[in-house]
Order: sequence, then C-alpha cells, then structure tokens
Amino acid sequence: MKGTMLDMFRRPAKLLEACDFLLRKFLERPIPPPNEYGNVRMFMTNTRGSDDFMSTKQFDTFYWPTFKKLVMSLIERGATPCIFFEGTFTSRLEYLLEFPKGKISARLDRTDIFRAKEILRDHVCIEGNVPSSLLQIGSVQEVKDYCKKLIDVVGKGAVISWDRGVPQTKSSRKT
Repeated sequence: MKGTMLDMFRRPAKLLEACDFLLRKFLERPIPPPNEYGNVRMFMTNTRGSDDFMSTKQFDTFYWPTFKKLVMSLIERGATPCIFFEGTFTSRLEYLLEFPKGKISARLDRTDIFRAKEILRDHVCIEGNVPSSLLQIGSVQEVKDYCKKLIDVVGKGAVISWDRGVPQTKSSRKT
C-alpha cells in the first residue's frame, strides 16, 4: 500500500488510471453461477475504505467512484454484493444509500451499528457488530444483553453476528 498512498499525492492521475484499469479487468471476468436457490452472492471487502485509513477527500476521489462502479455492475449483472466493511465506516454510511434498496448486504466491523440503522434503515441488510472481544472475555449475560440490544434496536433486516474473525483461545481449541 505504500506506493499507492504515495501515488495519491505524487501521481494522482496515474493512480486513477490504474483504478479504471483494474476495474475493467475485474468486470471482464464472469460472475459465478447461481447457487441451488438461484442466488449469486459476491463476498467482498472494503478494507481500505475505512474512516481511519484515508480522508473523505481521498475517499471521494480515489476509492468511492471505482468501488461504486464495481458494486453497481455486480448488481446489474444479477449478483448480491455482500460487503465486509472492515474498520470504521460510520462517517461514510450515507454513501451506501447510493446503491439500490435491498441489493447489498453490509457486514460491519467497528462501525457504529446503531448509527448505521438510523441512517440506512431498511435500505441495506446490516450484518455484524457483536464485538469478538465480548465473545472472548464477556460473561454469558453480557453477550446475551448486547445481542438483545442489537435485536431490539437494529432488528428486522439485520443479521446478528460477530464483528470480525473470532480469535481462538486456548479453552476453545479442541485437543
């Protein structure tokens, strides 16, 4: 990523050309066939688009236009993008309203899921946000209370799951 980050400042036009090139190459590839239920789900990540990775200006210039074209193309081709928004995406949630209603799933990592529900309502399927740290060291009651809050507040149209990969602890390993 070091070269890319430097190119945002040193060669922005070339970086945008590279983004367009990579997008064209990706879109030349066929989407996978539907599963047994007729659905085509495309699992993808939004790793470098987080609030703490680049400024809003950089996001608007270098990230969002290409990412939006990619997601829109997948939707137009009949796929359902299931996007993992790694890190914090709270300040950028409004961007997701640019996608057609009901056409993407947004799995949230450290994004404020309650704020996401306020902004997105039933526009996208919201998934995630049970902190893996809570699952690891929280009491059973703390986990139940947090999950109940998620169900009560985020509720319909959401998938309650952990925020990211759950680290394996010594007690959870099979011997």
